[in-house]
Amino acid sequence: MSLTQKKILELLASKPNMTAAELSIQIGIARRNIEANIKVLKELGLLVRHGSTKFGHWEVLSKSNQI
Repeated sequence: MSLTQKKILELLASKPNMTAAELSIQIGIARRNIEANIKVLKELGLLVRHGSTKFGHWEVLSKSNQI
């Protein structure tokens, strides 16, 4: 897992409603890179989205084992 992916998990664990744009600003990389990293985290089973894009939230799974 990359440093960027770890930062994404940490930020989403503390604020599950963050958007890719907000994560982009916090981490300092392009929104498209955030979205690509989120896709990888979802494929690894470490991140799941609940609800809609606009009103949903993220859930970080097995965070303590990965960070």
